[in-house]
Amino acid sequence: MQRWRPVPTARIWIGFALTIISLVGASGLLLRLSTTLTGPIEQWPINGWLFVEVVVALALLTLAVAFLYRTGAALTLRYSIDRNGLYIQWLGSHATIPLNLIDRIEQGALAISDWRAVLSSIGYYHGRVKTLDGTIIHRFTTRPLAEALVIYANGEAYAISPVDPAGFVQELEQRRRLGAIQTLTPGIEVARFLVYDFWADPVIRQLLFTTIILNLLLFGAIAAIYPNLPPQIEWRGDQIGAAAELAPRARIFFLPIAAALTALFNVIGGLIVYRHSPLAARLWQGFSPAVQLFFAIATIAVLRS
Repeated sequence: MQRWRPVPTARIWIGFALTIISLVGASGLLLRLSTTLTGPIEQWPINGWLFVEVVVALALLTLAVAFLYRTGAALTLRYSIDRNGLYIQWLGSHATIPLNLIDRIEQGALAISDWRAVLSSIGYYHGRVKTLDGTIIHRFTTRPLAEALVIYANGEAYAISPVDPAGFVQELEQRRRLGAIQTLTPGIEVARFLVYDFWADPVIRQLLFTTIILNLLLFGAIAAIYPNLPPQIEWRGDQIGAAAELAPRARIFFLPIAAALTALFNVIGGLIVYRHSPLAARLWQGFSPAVQLFFAIATIAVLRS
């Protein structure tokens, strides 16, 4: 099996720099929060501004992890060929393209781009894009799509950028002429809990985005009105409408936390079932926005009691 490195790119260093910047920002905010949120929760200065700080800290921490992953993936990106297939490897994950399924190889392609193209070019160009004729291109290239080798196979395409493209194509064609001795299954295999197609599914992405926004709105609304709540709130009404219990006002955060945990459970379930039934995974994620609305209504009912 022969291997090729991708063309070197400064995007790796951009990804590394963004990782450091995000970590520094998140660490600063988390340190500030650790000194602010001391003592019993009833004494915490919870308000809208504190909510913003928490969200920014978590967002920076998430970005740092994402940038670190992309940098590591760029550093480990390799292309390999044997008699049976072309393999793309990164961080223990791989894509397999059987040589007998390859239709053609072209230099460059044009794809529909949007604002996500900037984020998906950190470290290297990765992720799915769609051409004007509807072909899906999976990018694993350190060069822009117009300068990459695009391999069309089985109705889809893969963009790569080996250091010696002419030598790479020559070797690939030689291997194809020899003929395969083993049948390969095409596809992209990442870590078991990171189902590639699940995160790339546009329906699921929209549902997840809606769920996150609704949950953040619920947390934010509670944080904004929290200073004006009485120290004790009525919790859980009985059958005649009287208060069954008086609880510390901080308990109101149990509702958005429960909503977030339910959404997380749905994501884990969707990851498990997606390989067997994408439709079932989409339906499962469809419950998450509804759950957020249910807990929002429950929150309003508690606050009005």
